[in-house]
Amino acid sequence: MAQLLLQQGKVTEALKYFERAAELSRTEVEIVNALSYAEATRTQLEVQEKYPQLASRLQSMGGNIGGPGMR
Repeated sequence: MAQLLLQQGKVTEALKYFERAAELSRTEVEIVNALSYAEATRTQLEVQEKYPQLASRLQSMGGNIGGPGMR
């Protein structure tokens, strides 16, 4: 679900799902995976807030950062 939300540009919502996935993880691999995605998503939000012009350029190059529907 979190990956789908990221693809839709709903980064804040995706972060909540990654964090929840970490809480529900049963193995170390699952925890590491969920936490890694959560941290990458937090970084994406931070870049978007601090460097909106960079986020816009990355989006135009095909990246999802700051995509439409960002909440």
